Amino acid sequence: MSLLLDPARLAALESIRILDTPADPHFDALTRLTAHALRVPQAFINFVDGARTWCKSAWGSMRKAVTHAESLCALALLKGDDLVMFDATRNDDLRTHPECAGNEGTLFYMAFVLRTPAGLPLGTLCIKDRVSREPVIHEMEMLRMLGEQVALLLQKMLQIELTIEEARRGRDQFLAMLAHELCAPMSPILTAVQVLGRSAISTQQRSWARKLIARHVRHLGQIVEHLLSASLVSLGAIDLRLEPIAVDELVDQALEMAEGLLAQRQHRVTRSSLDHPWVMADRVQCPLIIANLLTNAAKYTPERGLVDIDIQGNGQTVTICVTDTGIGIAAADMEEIFQIFGQSDRSLDRARGGMGLGLPLARRLAEWHGGSLRARSDPLGHGSEFTLTLKQATPTEETRKKKPKTRAACVLDIVVVDDSVDTADALAAYYQLSGHTVRTAYHAHGALRMMQERAPDILLSDIGLPEIDGYALVRKLRALPSGNVICAIAVTGYGSMKDRQAALTAGFDGHFSKPVDLAKLDTLIEDISRMRRS
Repeated sequence: MSLLLDPARLAALESIRILDTPADPHFDALTRLTAHALRVPQAFINFVDGARTWCKSAWGSMRKAVTHAESLCALALLKGDDLVMFDATRNDDLRTHPECAGNEGTLFYMAFVLRTPAGLPLGTLCIKDRVSREPVIHEMEMLRMLGEQVALLLQKMLQIELTIEEARRGRDQFLAMLAHELCAPMSPILTAVQVLGRSAISTQQRSWARKLIARHVRHLGQIVEHLLSASLVSLGAIDLRLEPIAVDELVDQALEMAEGLLAQRQHRVTRSSLDHPWVMADRVQCPLIIANLLTNAAKYTPERGLVDIDIQGNGQTVTICVTDTGIGIAAADMEEIFQIFGQSDRSLDRARGGMGLGLPLARRLAEWHGGSLRARSDPLGHGSEFTLTLKQATPTEETRKKKPKTRAACVLDIVVVDDSVDTADALAAYYQLSGHTVRTAYHAHGALRMMQERAPDILLSDIGLPEIDGYALVRKLRALPSGNVICAIAVTGYGSMKDRQAALTAGFDGHFSKPVDLAKLDTLIEDISRMRRS
């Protein structure tokens, strides 16, 4: 079989995805440099596939493709050498070659064969002249050196293609995981809704169905929150507010977040903290780091396992070490678990769930805290250890004695506006059951009329409204005589830091992304209620 038709060679050429691509300034610069350095009128970068020689870059001529029979480059590859020279004035066989025949034919040809790291020939960096030449050693070395630069560029292109292909595989795997993660809670929710619709349902069954729906809706909310966090972290758009916080408080919050999965899998949780240190941390994001470690331990530890939390401080840093008795991590996978969408080989076990976002986000957040997150594992089957390191802090007496504010509630007048009727009605029903007066609108015009008739205490508004969006609505609200005393809160699916800033700039007092954490929204509304009473 001819070398030109070798499947391995053709596969290597295909892998760099260079055939039939547009001109590239990097390759054009190399052909121009080659022609000038070697004082020849023409220089080419050509690639030889199974049927033709295709030109990627040309200096002194047009780019074109020719058949093997018309190509000196095809002959150069068949020679088997790295550096090939043809002189038609000294070779009778070449005088009739299509590239050499005629008054405009090539008389002198010299090429450096471009090869893969494995030695497979792909094409050439070649020079051509219509007069016979006697190349000297330094010209041959110069062509070799420039050819090696072309080969290096090809290797970089191959690496880029491999990286892109790996990213595509990761994306496809992630989308498959996401579809599974979204479908998993939807099925029991749908079943529970059907159960609630049965006339013969008992009180116990009704309670069970409601709890099931609530649990799986919370799970869907966590999926959306993870996706949003991945987006914000990749953009560097999370704003951390570091302050002295007791580590015990952070761990308590994290245990509360992971409590459901730990209890479901019947794990025993132990914790130890000799000196109860404080750290510089963000009250919102730092508990998420620890919760991700606890959730990871719960998922990959067989039921009735042990999850241990050990806290140590040395005056400069504090380590929070989460150890489990789970399946462990292979040494080859130790870094992959910290890559977005990576779960090592464990990603094949969908029974454990997860999208491979938790640990990468945890490490990035730890680094933004000025700390680190490391993993260690004993031989497979003997558990894993994750160590979060943070800067130790010394709290002031005022910080130590700070107590939560007490809240006293009063009835508030709330306007809810959302073009999704179900979303608006559900939020209205929630706050009506909390004892507040609620009016509902499904577009901005209706909300404005309501607020002109009677100014509310609070406006809960979507952003993506038809005709007049939420930004325009709040600006019109502020123009009303009583508009500046109304607390306007954006409740929206647009949840990035940029979206939050846009809402505040437009005139909103607060910003909550959907699905709304009603507990946090309640806290804000209770604060407003307390201020109204005071």
